Amino acid sequence: MSQERPSYTLDEARALLPEIRATLLQLALERRRYAAAHATLHDRAGEDGDSQESVAPPGAQAELAAVRDGMHALMEHLEARGVQVRDLDEGLVDIPTIRDGEPAWFCWRLADPQLAFWHTTREGFSSRRPL
Repeated sequence: MSQERPSYTLDEARALLPEIRATLLQLALERRRYAAAHATLHDRAGEDGDSQESVAPPGAQAELAAVRDGMHALMEHLEARGVQVRDLDEGLVDIPTIRDGEPAWFCWRLADPQLAFWHTTREGFSSRRPL
């Protein structure tokens, strides 16, 4: 049995934006934390030509796994609400809605001051239109 995706009215989607924004910002922080820890781990591995396990600080692999798991949980949090992350670098998401009786997406990114665009499910960001 397939699970039907949620659908939001404009007011409901706008009310969801603070949660989406906070989650995307947390994802950005965790991505930087992961990249820094990963770089440190590989920089140390390259210093002596040893394997990364022999030069990695204690717990480094566990920290990477914890950050990765945390990022996965943040993504699942958004997906559970039907929000589709389209571009993490831009903070671009689509929020499911119905327009003219057809499934559609509200289109929002972190740089947008408010939710003001939409597109059909057959289109993407480049085809978004003002509400």
